[in-house]
Amino acid sequence: MRRIQRLFHILAGAIALVSAGCDRNEAKPVVYLEVDSLTLAPDPSRGTSSAHVRSVWVESEGTYLGVYPLPARIPLPVSDPNATVRLYPGVEVNGISSFQAQYEFYGPYTRNLNSAYGQTVKWPAGGAAVLAYESWAQIVNVEDFESAGIQFAPTPRSDTVWNRTQSERFPAPAGESHNASGMVVLRPGQKIFEAITQQAYVLPKSGQSVYLEINYKSTMPFNIGVVANENGTSTQQTTVTFRDKREWSKAYINLVTEVSGFPGAVNYNLFLGAVRTNRDVADTLWIDNLKLVYR
Repeated sequence: MRRIQRLFHILAGAIALVSAGCDRNEAKPVVYLEVDSLTLAPDPSRGTSSAHVRSVWVESEGTYLGVYPLPARIPLPVSDPNATVRLYPGVEVNGISSFQAQYEFYGPYTRNLNSAYGQTVKWPAGGAAVLAYESWAQIVNVEDFESAGIQFAPTPRSDTVWNRTQSERFPAPAGESHNASGMVVLRPGQKIFEAITQQAYVLPKSGQSVYLEINYKSTMPFNIGVVANENGTSTQQTTVTFRDKREWSKAYINLVTEVSGFPGAVNYNLFLGAVRTNRDVADTLWIDNLKLVYR
């Protein structure tokens, strides 16, 4: 029995020595940051301020602190509770909720915490945090359905044409007004709608980001893509197919693959196409606020 007790004391002492030699790092104190949403500041020269920021990449004191879906309560293990924090906005690319990416064309939301450890800061206290496009961002307002002409011209394949609608137009963000949106109706006996921009655009290649922003709702699937115009030939490439969506939505369409995939192209047109899916009733597509955004 004594031998067993002695062995027990030896083991206990060894465990105590090992424990004493371990590095006991205490968790850093944190400041909690709450962010409900991020919106875009109105700027008439850059089109609508419609935005759909779904997540934020968080950075402070030169350290990346993770990505968080909005709304978020973010623990910040900063060395200074007054540290500067930057929130880089993230969006759904091509309308895919699982494909979130930083949207480089919106500048980060940057502020000092002005807090203390253990406290919770809400940005901003009275509503959504406001973003702005980066000053270097090139923005081309392709179509907002407010002018007399329509940039997207139906092709010979189309069974119908555009209508301007005021009854179901895109609901303008605060501080803005919209008179009309574009509407396409495919009735029984009509099958296809296809339109292409009358203007061709010179866009950056070599893997540089090119996005098309749109607002839409639809009772049928529709495609958006690029027509690459090389010397003597044009190639049409679909970028994304959207499913039916019964409420107005915002989409950020990444065109980099289709644009950079044709390095010899002189310029590019945009196209949109839809096919009626309901057999006995009409299908309808509503579009507004198309704009190209690139460096």
